[in-house]
Amino acid sequence: MRIVIFASLYRPHALEIVRRTVAWLHEHDQSVQMATPLAQAVGCAECGIPEEAVVQGADFAISIGGDGTMLGAVRTAAPCGVPVLGVNAGALGFLTEITPDELPVSLPRLLDGEYALESRMMLEASHYRGVETLGVMCALNDVVVRQGAQGRLITLHLLIAGHELGDMGADGVIISTPTGSTAYGLAAGGPIVHPTVSVMVLVPICAHSLSFRPLVVPATDPVEILCAGNPHHDEMMLTSDGQQPIPVLTGDRVVVRPALHPARLVKFGLSSFYDRLREKLQWGRG
Repeated sequence: MRIVIFASLYRPHALEIVRRTVAWLHEHDQSVQMATPLAQAVGCAECGIPEEAVVQGADFAISIGGDGTMLGAVRTAAPCGVPVLGVNAGALGFLTEITPDELPVSLPRLLDGEYALESRMMLEASHYRGVETLGVMCALNDVVVRQGAQGRLITLHLLIAGHELGDMGADGVIISTPTGSTAYGLAAGGPIVHPTVSVMVLVPICAHSLSFRPLVVPATDPVEILCAGNPHHDEMMLTSDGQQPIPVLTGDRVVVRPALHPARLVKFGLSSFYDRLREKLQWGRG
């Protein structure tokens, strides 16, 4: 079996877990690969391969770090259909499945096939300027169009499945998957959605009108954002999972729809989504 490892280069704790994981996998005759910078950081240069090829031929991916590491791992692995096991070596770890202490028990289960795979919808955002396609990005949590460095109010014209929703004056808008409904969308006042439901969630960021409320739409209905900007022609930003910021200009369009390839997450059945809500959001604690 060939396993690819992702980890944060800036968390010494995560790097130590990577070293222990690589040693265990090698002891059990498993092939390990990782991006060259990570391989060098953990003293396993022989496992390093170019970042653009890191998931090629992999059977599984293990993400060791926080939710940010997990998001990056999923975006890389999903187009190749590689399942990802998340190990929480960060702070919140809402997306991860196990703790580092559970690795010694979980790795044998992974190799023995004692797990389930959970499919999670991802988003694809296409960025247009006139007739030109500037780029396409994917996200597990959310796609966000928001004001740039100047921090001034912007106007976004929204269409859903080709139907006009109207002009929204706001700091921006979040288009979230159900998985991402517990991330930025939740902080901005959006609803929590079970991660297996096939919908997208639109959440305004500090809308200037109280009539614009979070909206849940079928995943089959593409969301189109016409970036009208403001009279100052301030640059705006397009982000995927809070990462990979792309400049957006007045007149640009962003179309968001479900990605062709879903994420595949390794699950051991240790806790339900509702258990995770109670634990991570600290519900019911005085």
